[in-house]
Amino acid sequence: MGLSLLSAMQIKGNETLVDVYRDKESGKYGYAIIHNKDKCCRPIVSCNPAYDSIEDALNAGTELMNQVKELDFSPQRKSLVNTIGGEEIANTIDSIVQASRN
Repeated sequence: MGLSLLSAMQIKGNETLVDVYRDKESGKYGYAIIHNKDKCCRPIVSCNPAYDSIEDALNAGTELMNQVKELDFSPQRKSLVNTIGGEEIANTIDSIVQASRN
């Protein structure tokens, strides 16, 4: 499974949790890593149902989430900030986004 940089940064920078689901046709289990801010539970990434048990799916999702949380995105963040015009513009955008969430 591939994971985009944006999805990884969302997982790294937010309160997240792993949810498990079961496919009705195959009976297999899959997982989703979800953004849990204010209990909205919006999915960030999900996998196809490929696991034989709830525990296996939960363990795989939790392992991926923990691995992403341990990554250092400083170089990628610096590149993105420079692309949008520098730290001051990035801070302005961040303040607008934060205000729109409230």
